[in-house]
Amino acid sequence: MNSIFDRVLEIAKEYGKNMAVIDYVIGTGMTAVRLSSGNVGVAHLLREELPPGCTLFDELFETPCPLYEFLKLGNVHHPITVSLALAAANAVLNNRLKEQDYSELDIFEILNLKRSDTVGFIGDFKPLTSKLRGKVEKLMIFERHASEDYLPDWAAPWKLRECSAVIITGTAFMNRTIDTILNSVNTDRVVVFGPSTPLVPEVYPEVVKAIGGAKIMDPELTMKVASRAGGTKNLYRLKAAKKVTLILK
Repeated sequence: MNSIFDRVLEIAKEYGKNMAVIDYVIGTGMTAVRLSSGNVGVAHLLREELPPGCTLFDELFETPCPLYEFLKLGNVHHPITVSLALAAANAVLNNRLKEQDYSELDIFEILNLKRSDTVGFIGDFKPLTSKLRGKVEKLMIFERHASEDYLPDWAAPWKLRECSAVIITGTAFMNRTIDTILNSVNTDRVVVFGPSTPLVPEVYPEVVKAIGGAKIMDPELTMKVASRAGGTKNLYRLKAAKKVTLILK
């Protein structure tokens, strides 16, 4: 069975069959891809996993390029190629939905978190984890680079079973851990969120209660932000993008 990431790329290929990638930007924190339709998509870049050296690829990825060809970069297990493929997919998929499809609720409201909850957080998204500290019974934060404040990501398959609610950042798509994580949870109070998150309800299993991602409002400004080492905060602060949430059940 294909992974969730693979299914996202397949659906993007189908919806964008007549589209081409006309430009892309590789920033320090995210990538951005512009399509011939005018749509732009973004994805996080795991820069801490980039190999050393000043030249990462012998040949550059030329544009314009048919979207279906560009999406094949997702099959190359490299932080940049995976990010570019996901950004291209998001450019297609995160612009399909209409305003009435979105919810105004934040993920804490959707999960209905209580003091008695044990919450698992995949990736330390500090603006949210800081809000949770001291407000739930226990907070488990899983990170690839472990420290005394984090659990190592390899502990997730068994420690997540202790969690009554789980919050997964969209970067789990980048390192291909999303399937393992979702297969490890023991609750149906699960959300996947972040600007890298593909807003494609049909690829998520039933345990996922909601997904949250980024809808690009100003494509030109988004490309500029990415090219100038900007990140998610810059996108939202400048209103180049807005947070959107889809409740799946």
